[in-house]
Amino acid sequence: MTSAATPGRGRLGRLDALRGVAAVVVLVHHVSMTVPQIAAAYESSAGLTVYSVGWWTTLSPLKVLLAGPEFVLVFFVLSGFVLVRSPLAARWNGARYDWVAYYVRRVIRLAVPVLVSVGLAVIWIVLVPRTVGAAGGPWLARQDTPDLGLGNLLREASIIGETRRPDINPPLWSLVWEMWFSLLLPVFVVLAAFTRSLVSAPVRRVLLWAAFWCALAGLGYVTTTQALMYLPPFALGALLAANFDELQRCSERLAERASGRLLRFALAALGPFLLVAYWILRPLTNGEWSDVTLSLRVAGAFVIVATVAFWPAAQRVSEPRLSGPRLSGHWPRRLLTWLGSISFSLYLVHFPIVVAFALLAGPGRWWLGALVSVPLSLLMAQAMTRWVERPAQVYGTRAGASVSERMPRLAPRR
Repeated sequence: MTSAATPGRGRLGRLDALRGVAAVVVLVHHVSMTVPQIAAAYESSAGLTVYSVGWWTTLSPLKVLLAGPEFVLVFFVLSGFVLVRSPLAARWNGARYDWVAYYVRRVIRLAVPVLVSVGLAVIWIVLVPRTVGAAGGPWLARQDTPDLGLGNLLREASIIGETRRPDINPPLWSLVWEMWFSLLLPVFVVLAAFTRSLVSAPVRRVLLWAAFWCALAGLGYVTTTQALMYLPPFALGALLAANFDELQRCSERLAERASGRLLRFALAALGPFLLVAYWILRPLTNGEWSDVTLSLRVAGAFVIVATVAFWPAAQRVSEPRLSGPRLSGHWPRRLLTWLGSISFSLYLVHFPIVVAFALLAGPGRWWLGALVSVPLSLLMAQAMTRWVERPAQVYGTRAGASVSERMPRLAPRR
């Protein structure tokens, strides 16, 4: 395959911006769960009054603004897209990808911020003990008395193999699957390349494979098989990476037609709907049908990422244009760029801060806790990005190159 057909390797600012938006939604979701009425509605819709606060935040389309767990799947699709691109391009250009360097830098890239986040969470728990009463709502009650024993600390910090809900920093549950995907990346690269071999039409090819991965995820939700629930979103991101250039050309052709523009708006609405379809349909479903509607969030995450990746409007909002220097400083673009740059750190540090200040504010004053915890989480994320995440990236790259040079039999020839 010629280099013209390989996936591009440059960063896409619009997807970085989407990552920032996803991190903010997760933050807002956890803040909202400190509101007893919202937390109770999240637990159960039984007896929920129409147009109440709980109804608006769980059963209406506004749920997409608070869809924290659902937007974690957007992270997964984005990771699948980003990590597969470089090794896939090397494969299709006839080069050998340096897997030794990759594994070293990837493990360091994930492990160092996770270790620091666990340490910060312990500090917050010690400073503000989690003695939660029922008045704080069911969500805050679940954060009571976390296990600070050495065994649990090591288990949660290790990430790999920890599939139950973490006690100290609960958002780390998703890092388990990030790590598994990272370790299995060669398999996902092969699968992504294979998607190009069966159907010639790119759109039909992507739709068929997307349906397959979404169906596999649906099976995971029905059978409660976590690997099937959480690994297919990474495969969907890899699918977009493998077919990116062809899909980009199709998108450009569609932009010239009125029907194509209408289709984009339809997809822009479909993605968020699928992401929260479980909540909107929650009063009407139960049993396996409830599991099926829950699995639709995988398709929703895929559609959202695809829409942002190929919609020119998303590029205009999130990426500077060479011919428009004034636009490069436009505040929405700068804000989205900044949020994207701190998204990983924000995801790691915000949870214990939200819980701590919800407890300090006390029942009925969740808004006071939010006024402090939201800006403090953003500031801590900026500091974490600067002093932990970026140095870990630099050190990981150097360590990967060093280990690769010392293992000539495993590393590609230079």
